[in-house]
Amino acid sequence: MKLKLKMKKFTLRETTTLALMLSMIFVLSIIEGMFPPLPFHMRFGLSNVVTMYALFFIGKRAAFTLAALKSLSILVMRGPIAGLLSLSGGVLSLLVIALLAAAWRSASYFLLSIAGAVTHNMTQLLVASWLTSTNLLLLLLPVMAVAGILAGSLTAVLLRVVMPLFKNAPVRDAAVKDARSSQT
Repeated sequence: MKLKLKMKKFTLRETTTLALMLSMIFVLSIIEGMFPPLPFHMRFGLSNVVTMYALFFIGKRAAFTLAALKSLSILVMRGPIAGLLSLSGGVLSLLVIALLAAAWRSASYFLLSIAGAVTHNMTQLLVASWLTSTNLLLLLLPVMAVAGILAGSLTAVLLRVVMPLFKNAPVRDAAVKDARSSQT
């Protein structure tokens, strides 16, 4: 018995929108790399603004695709460990945000962003602990939780700043129309 998976292809407009958003992710990552290094290889997660925007305004499929493509690029540029950490943290944090948003409709972007950032950090720390076969890294849980709260707060503030800029963007309107029509 063969199992057939039916995967819906992205339209040209959706593909173009994702390409532009992936470009924004790369630019924000480059900008973030210009900042002075933070302890424990922590990052602000500026590019998460784009994936959160995609999740809230374009759809889950687009957001998870962006997270996977971002992780793939990290795999190519920084190696398999960085790629695995990016994929595990990015996918699980998006999943937590999507589930919380669905279960708690009145949750603010601020709380969802913090939940996603904390989940991202905790997941990466657990995966790193598993990869190194040591529990010593788990001593960083409190530090990474605080870092997640700070990074999630920053992401939420940036998302609030960026949202009005895209309010009248034709790419956003087209992507939202495509997403809505594909759900019916």
